[in-house]
Amino acid sequence: MPIIGSVELASLGIRISRSENLPVLSQSATAVLKLVDNHDAGPRDIEAAIAKDPAITAKILKAANSAYYGGVKVPTVGRAVQFLGMNSVRSLVVGIAFQQMTSGKGETPSFNKLEFWKHSLAVATASRILGRIRVPDRAEELYCAGVMHDVGMLVLDRFMPVEFQAALTSCKTSKRPLYEVEQKAYQFDHAAVGALLAEHWHLTPLMHCAIQYHHNPMRDENCFETTKIVAAADAIAHKCGFTNSVEGSVHDLASDLCGITGLSEEHMEKVMSLVMTEVEQAQVALQM
Repeated sequence: MPIIGSVELASLGIRISRSENLPVLSQSATAVLKLVDNHDAGPRDIEAAIAKDPAITAKILKAANSAYYGGVKVPTVGRAVQFLGMNSVRSLVVGIAFQQMTSGKGETPSFNKLEFWKHSLAVATASRILGRIRVPDRAEELYCAGVMHDVGMLVLDRFMPVEFQAALTSCKTSKRPLYEVEQKAYQFDHAAVGALLAEHWHLTPLMHCAIQYHHNPMRDENCFETTKIVAAADAIAHKCGFTNSVEGSVHDLASDLCGITGLSEEHMEKVMSLVMTEVEQAQVALQM
């Protein structure tokens, strides 16, 4: 039984910086994330980074040729970058890489990695939709943040499966949000753990903040507007039935989505309907 609380969180931080057994963001995905934010990089640089990973290359071509992306014939990654744009390709690469990370059986009995991935995809989709409405130039980066917002759960599943299982069980029986149960059980939550991993991966400030504060966006002093979008997207995903192994728990932002997003109830209903449709289409495109 590990020591819990701040000591254990610090210990997890050390293990994150040193462990070879953590979920690994592929080199191609890491390179693409850096290149998109580099004003001197171009489509050919993105193509070269992706080409180093045959598995991601194959999936990108499969997805780029799917109905979800318009069904246009795209024979090469270079053409995919030209057709979809660098930001959209970044989202696609991150989504595929994260899907690879979540494959296989977890250590925690109640932690279903397929449900985890579906929830992550739903939050990413909702983040992109809300982003297009509120901050169009950050919509694809918000998609990436949505994909990885709960990445801390993968670390807890790897290093603290007993404690994580107890938290999941308590969450279901108490109907309380998982992060509240975690804070009571071991004095930190999966968002804090995810922030350690975001720092280790050198993710952008927007993504780092969204991972750390998606349950408490008011605490984010640097990226409040975008973190608020990911937090709202998380609540939308839960309302759409993508509950990430914590069915029955009450998401604390679900009751005031209109107030959080500034959208009317009618518009919110349309957003939720669009999320359901796009998640279904994305599952086909990503071969889920």
